[in-house]
Amino acid sequence: MDRFSTQKVKALYLVSLVYLLAFIIAGIFVNIIPGNILYKTLYADLAATLVVFIFSRIYKNSSLYDPYWSVAPIIIVAYWLIYLGKSFMDYREILIFIFICWWGLRLTWNWILRWSGLGDEDFRYVDLKKSKGIIAFSLDFVGIHFFPTLIVFVGLLPVYYVISEVNTPINYIDGIAVLTTLIAILIETFADNQLRAFKRSNKEGRLKSGLWKYIKYPNYLGENLFWWGLFLFAVAASKDNMYLVFAPVSMNLLFVFVSIPMMKKRLARKK
Repeated sequence: MDRFSTQKVKALYLVSLVYLLAFIIAGIFVNIIPGNILYKTLYADLAATLVVFIFSRIYKNSSLYDPYWSVAPIIIVAYWLIYLGKSFMDYREILIFIFICWWGLRLTWNWILRWSGLGDEDFRYVDLKKSKGIIAFSLDFVGIHFFPTLIVFVGLLPVYYVISEVNTPINYIDGIAVLTTLIAILIETFADNQLRAFKRSNKEGRLKSGLWKYIKYPNYLGENLFWWGLFLFAVAASKDNMYLVFAPVSMNLLFVFVSIPMMKKRLARKK
């Protein structure tokens, strides 16, 4: 199929409209809900997720949620920078925002290239929704949409504290954070490109060349390293932020206990 067939373009327009509506609703929520910025952002994030979930149910395709993982963080961090930032962005904030935009836009573009339209739903979602009635609905509502939203929000907490608090000057830990985040994005980029080329070649079996020759799931490795990079920026800002280690660990647990086992199960079925 053509990468950008008429059917796919129409589906992408639909997704764009859904996300526009979702973020408009989020903007309304963040302005009418009392409380501090962190909680306001969380409620707005959940409201936007609910909008995407509703349209996922309408079109019977939970892959409408896929780009939310990479688009929402850009919007959230931009909002924090506007409403919590100092009168000017310091170098650490600039670096973080550049990396988040690079990571988010690249991941979203990768999804656009991979997704073929409303008839294409991620195998993990199909597997989770094989149950009947309320169980399938609950897995779709909580497991596919709201739980990932919460995990990503938790993953962004180190960024929130970098932006909202008085920080130390740029130091060597920032250098480690930059290196970690840069390597993470590059690993994920090469891994995704290699996997996409392999799938286009219609070869059978499992990809065992490039990064995939040395690492079983290099795309997942890159994704997890990215969140550790954000955490390291928070540690660079203040050693007191070490307790935020639960943020990248939460992301790691999602992949270890959910994403990787589901991928292994799929590969086992193909043998």
